[in-house]
Amino acid sequence: MTKCRTHSIRRTLAFVVAASLGLSSFASAGSAMPDAWITTKLKIALLTTQDVSAATVNVDTVDGRVTLHGVVGSAAEKAKAEAVAREIRGTREVRNLLQVVAPSARPEVKVADSELSDRVSAALAKDEALRDSHIAVASVNKGVVLLSGSARTLSDTLRALEVASRVEGVRHVASEIESPDVVGDAEVWRDGRYDAAAAMRSTARDMWTTSAVKLRLLADSKTPGFDISVDTDGGVVTLFGVVDSQTAKDAAGAEARKVEGVTSLVNELQVVPQTLQSAVAANDASLDDAVRKRLDANERLKRSDIDVDVKNGVVRLTGSVASQSDRITALTLTRGTAGVRGILDELNVTASVSAR
Repeated sequence: MTKCRTHSIRRTLAFVVAASLGLSSFASAGSAMPDAWITTKLKIALLTTQDVSAATVNVDTVDGRVTLHGVVGSAAEKAKAEAVAREIRGTREVRNLLQVVAPSARPEVKVADSELSDRVSAALAKDEALRDSHIAVASVNKGVVLLSGSARTLSDTLRALEVASRVEGVRHVASEIESPDVVGDAEVWRDGRYDAAAAMRSTARDMWTTSAVKLRLLADSKTPGFDISVDTDGGVVTLFGVVDSQTAKDAAGAEARKVEGVTSLVNELQVVPQTLQSAVAANDASLDDAVRKRLDANERLKRSDIDVDVKNGVVRLTGSVASQSDRITALTLTRGTAGVRGILDELNVTASVSAR
């Protein structure tokens, strides 16, 4: 159990800014699922949902709050993507930042089903990240590809669907792939080190990159890491969300580029002046109380052992958490508490705390 108390601070700077931008959201009492799991399951769901351009949608999840960002072709597609997000177990809220842009008139590429089956099969076989899984084309019908078999990890399932969807001529993908329904901590983090060889064997490299970028942003006092969303696809990192100045936007981009495995950066952060945000000053005692309440209100962190110490608005977290995902959750909740100026992260990831 955490050493924190039992209430959460709901009004954070992130949500004040979200409200000022008119972001679409909803709330429900969802289960405490890991953020990486929610993101992965949502990406899989979007890829297998008809009439949603999943390839142009970025997804990020923080404490069960999902942010959708990117471009879709119609208001109906935007609404459908949000509806899919709402159905993912553990989702507590959705911020729909998707922009509607009419698709350009491009001729649809038609490929015979037999040839398309061969193309997708070749693409799956060629992908090094899928070599430990056994995924094949079950059928192709008028450009709709059905994949079956078994995946070593949940992220491998996502990878296979992404590979198939990018083959020219594929109109839609469906899945009968069997895989674990969990995201292992090894998929998110490898002892804090980037392992290029391991990364080549799994799409977990994108999860690792996303986690590493988030940690750098949370630790940098120049960037409001709690309100910056991160998505990674094939080493391409996209930043989206809100910062209060061009300086903060540039700093966030610079921090992201320092992470090993980042091949390129798309900085879509919006600059909203501080005058439009809610500036909150808090003394150390009230800030300590607020952080403790937020951490204790999180269901996943109840298996952790976290202590809080605040000096001059800088919060020092010590103790143990059960996974890297829980560590990121604790840091994000802390940084998102109104009045927090910075974080000193001294948390240890210790599997033994999960047994408590």
